[in-house]
Amino acid sequence: MSDRRSGRHVRALTALGLAAPPAPLALATAHADEERLDLSSGDLIGLTGDESALRVQEGEAARDEGASLKRDDTAAPHGIAVFPGHPLDESTDSLDVRLGIEGDPADLRAEARGVRGDGMWTEWRTVPEGGGRVVLPRDIDEVQVRVEVEGTDSALTGLGLRPLPATGADHRDDDGRGELDDPSGPEPFSARLFATRIGLEGETTANGHVIATDDHFAALPSRRGLANRGGGEYTVRVCSTGEFGPDAEGDTETHDRRCVYVPVWDVGPWNIADDHWNEDRESWEDLDHGRPQAQAAYAEGHNDGLDGFGRQVANPAGIDLADGAFDQGLQMPTNGWVEVDYLWTDDHAHRAEIMTESNSEPVVVREGPGAEHHSVGLAAPKAVVDVHCSLTGDDASGPHGTGDTWYRIGDGHYVPGAFADGAGDVPECSAERR
Repeated sequence: MSDRRSGRHVRALTALGLAAPPAPLALATAHADEERLDLSSGDLIGLTGDESALRVQEGEAARDEGASLKRDDTAAPHGIAVFPGHPLDESTDSLDVRLGIEGDPADLRAEARGVRGDGMWTEWRTVPEGGGRVVLPRDIDEVQVRVEVEGTDSALTGLGLRPLPATGADHRDDDGRGELDDPSGPEPFSARLFATRIGLEGETTANGHVIATDDHFAALPSRRGLANRGGGEYTVRVCSTGEFGPDAEGDTETHDRRCVYVPVWDVGPWNIADDHWNEDRESWEDLDHGRPQAQAAYAEGHNDGLDGFGRQVANPAGIDLADGAFDQGLQMPTNGWVEVDYLWTDDHAHRAEIMTESNSEPVVVREGPGAEHHSVGLAAPKAVVDVHCSLTGDDASGPHGTGDTWYRIGDGHYVPGAFADGAGDVPECSAERR
């Protein structure tokens, strides 16, 4: 992104082992089955324009890849357009995304994703430079595109979508672990990561969110799992391991295990194309599944101890957490190891979005269905969770009224139904699942 015009991004991609993109495609005469999207329909972040062209807004301050990835002050200004979901006549996993470009095709980055069979979004996949064919992890019946424009010399002048014949691939879960619609229950991919604090109040994240005091979100080192501004379609459950340190005296501190459910709103730390939670990871394929490149660089000297931008890796961080999640949710005294569940990597039987009146204060997660049960963490507004079952507990009042229904969203994790939008006809919790 911000490194492309200076040449640093090209070198970073080379270090990441990514192949050069194919020759760009022009948005010429439309195919009979091509749909042209209205450029003015997108959620514009740092862009301005109308149906004829979108370009970086005059006077837009230079921003980096995201708040978690600050490097220097030479970044070119850029902006993002996120277009509404577009329904398809037939399901497919393959699309032709065509871009109308004024200026250098390298100044535009397009990504596409689609709605899975369970109503969740697939991860984003990068469109070839200038436009072209993109294959998604699953068959979809609705597609969404986001486009980033960098610098003031280029603009997006058109966007066309054309479904292509499905590849016929035997699609597996996004992390490659099992067949679609596996009935075994909610088992998202999990990894042990070193977590650091984001801080940076007032800075802008990679999806356009302005960081607030005691915010609740996470950053992961890949755009494939970057949620839209204000969205929770990619949510992680982060749990402390109960050990932190060493402290000032060199001793390891111990604390109660706590968990947070937070959306992914930023890219970082260290890398931008390291989706280590996927078996078909975008880069660093020589590393074990679930092992971030920064962790390997710090601990084992991978890539000569450097990240994808050629920086010396100073800590093994694989996830950044906003201050509210770090301090209030996990109550971590310092950076430390956490267990991370990537909730979107498994099918959601009863999807629900956490909601609060303020849409900033989190919901307390308790170990049982009532206020007398201990708090075991927090669930951020907009976090998308899979509700396993429901049971009757204390009355609670929230955005969805007052009621005594509580939802089990994890092992020993319960939230009032009044603070969750969705879930549908979720079954009652059996004695074995309480």
